[in-house]
Amino acid sequence: MMTDSGQAATTGIVYRQCAWCEKKAGWIAFTGNFFLAVFKLLVGLMSGSKAVIGDSLYSFKDCLTSLVVLIGVKISGKPADDEHQYGHGKIEFVAIFLISLLIILGTIFLFIHSVKDMWMAYKGTVAAPKFIAFWAALISVIANWKLSGYLYCVGSRRKSPAMLANAKHNHSDAISSMFVATAVLLSHYGLYFADPLVAVIETIDLIRLSSAMLNDSIKGIMDSSISPVVLKQIESTALLVPGVKKIASLNARKVGQGIWVNIVIKIDPTHTLDSGHTIGRHVEATILKRVGNIAGINLGLEPF
Repeated sequence: MMTDSGQAATTGIVYRQCAWCEKKAGWIAFTGNFFLAVFKLLVGLMSGSKAVIGDSLYSFKDCLTSLVVLIGVKISGKPADDEHQYGHGKIEFVAIFLISLLIILGTIFLFIHSVKDMWMAYKGTVAAPKFIAFWAALISVIANWKLSGYLYCVGSRRKSPAMLANAKHNHSDAISSMFVATAVLLSHYGLYFADPLVAVIETIDLIRLSSAMLNDSIKGIMDSSISPVVLKQIESTALLVPGVKKIASLNARKVGQGIWVNIVIKIDPTHTLDSGHTIGRHVEATILKRVGNIAGINLGLEPF
């Protein structure tokens, strides 16, 4: 039976391990995806497998987005100054915009060559990729599965949407690598079109994902409003604070990974200036506590 002191020691060890993971998770995600991308690209080129090359693009995408999150968090974490009164969060959107364009261009190039290989397979003039491609895909499945579980654990503890998104991407990469391994295997049983066919499917999916990233980055750069669902959550949260009679105006926009809120509340005109400011501080604290990813709040007071 474990004593209280033993339980406390175990809890302390677990806490220190979690703290270390939270500190290093971003760099582990970047490093893991980078080595996976380079490994699969080299194997894909050596083996002649278009599917493995396509799979490497998924890892390159995850690698670059992990780097953007790492750099973005550091830069966007800088306090606002006279030249950047809303902080530095837009650097993430600019970086994602450029990354999306590069991935789309590279994917289109691979798409053209994969379609060409499918035609060659139909004509019977293409050979199956070397079997090393199968082992590379299998290694990718295991590595992505492990990395996804690790990032999900850290993201859940930190309540980090960016980390949870990375975990989701690696989980999708693991599934993609399963299809790649199957395609290489089928190619060695005479279905030569399987490898380029999977590559074509991968490129279409990558263009879809990159286009969504591109669209989100453009919205962020252009200061698009956030979803009505989040606005409704902010409004209902502010109305929970005693003393708030009505929300006069509310708008919000994304700044990097965070949300900048502009809100004007109406309070009873009998309140003193000090009590009004106290209500305002309670509204800010409640929104920060209940709504995730709030980068800043501009709050105004009006008599009801």
